[in-house]
Amino acid sequence: MTHFCRRRARAAVFAILIACAGGSAAHADEYYFAIIFGSQTHPKTIRDTHTWATFVRAVGEGPDLNQYQLYVHTLSWMPARLKVHVLRPFPEAGVNLSLEETLRTAYGARENVTLWGPFVITRQVYERSLEAYEKFMSGRMRYRAIDTRRDSDISDCIHAVTAIDPQFGRERYPLIRVGVPASRYIARQIMMRSPYDQYLSDNAWLLPRLGLDQYPITVVPPSRIPKRGCTLCIKPD
Repeated sequence: MTHFCRRRARAAVFAILIACAGGSAAHADEYYFAIIFGSQTHPKTIRDTHTWATFVRAVGEGPDLNQYQLYVHTLSWMPARLKVHVLRPFPEAGVNLSLEETLRTAYGARENVTLWGPFVITRQVYERSLEAYEKFMSGRMRYRAIDTRRDSDISDCIHAVTAIDPQFGRERYPLIRVGVPASRYIARQIMMRSPYDQYLSDNAWLLPRLGLDQYPITVVPPSRIPKRGCTLCIKPD
């Protein structure tokens, strides 16, 4: 073998080793989750209800997901003044709250909070949630408690969450359900239409990581959510 060939061979081997080392160092596993929330007062008043969702990307290595780094964003669309006027005919400025801000607002209004999940979701669903989050953080969206199908730049809290659903439009999430029933219905849609069997994994480790164990939240894990149709999941209350 000539000196030139040997030099090229050594360079090729070195390049392969560098690529392998770089690929090993950069390798990380990723998992994606969604948690659906609903809140309402007792007795229930429509102006004191809310639906929101938090999405999580967990990045790390190894079998213990509790050690993974979390990236979190929330879709929690409310009027900027945090006062819902149910019959207001015109849209108003809205604000997308963080998870912590939403919980403070809900408990400040003496609402009871329920969560469903955490659910495993696909990367595609997570990315759609990011797109929706950026849209609701952009300043162009407006709030109205009763929106319509005609203007996608006007939204209520429920349709802010269901905006990530590419198959069911707003008409599939009618406003006969508000607060807890609306959120429960969204959770049921996840259970019935997810490509994953949500019964196979327990992702309760996420709740203390997000600080949710510090609140008096009613937790409904996927194991307690039936996949078949049920009156309680459809009937508004």
